Amino acid sequence: MMGQRSALLIAACFVAGCSSRVVNVAPLPPTEYSEIGPTRGEACGLLLFSMVPMSVNDRVERAYANALERVKGTSLTDTVLTDQWYFALLGPVVCTRVEGLALRRVEGAAASSNGSRGEIEKKSSRREPSAP
Repeated sequence: MMGQRSALLIAACFVAGCSSRVVNVAPLPPTEYSEIGPTRGEACGLLLFSMVPMSVNDRVERAYANALERVKGTSLTDTVLTDQWYFALLGPVVCTRVEGLALRRVEGAAASSNGSRGEIEKKSSRREPSAP
């Protein structure tokens, strides 16, 4: 009986260790935004001895945050995820790359449209009613 409980406890630990939360890497853009330009972020983790996840479960979230941090953006659109695995001495290394078009929320003021580096132009996802 004690052996079954131990086995069940070990199995529960493995299942809990291999879970992570859902990360939205393609949220709806803000209602008013400026396009910053393309960006990318990457994060890796190690599956120690092919069994123990170390920084593996949150790598998508870290890669997304890294991509936004590079350009001081608030969200990404046209998002592409790429996973790459390679083997190290202690186990496989899992890397995730997030690429996309960075957006920055614009609060009411007109955005720069002079083509300067950074904000390109103001866009709006709101549709204007058409004239009859």
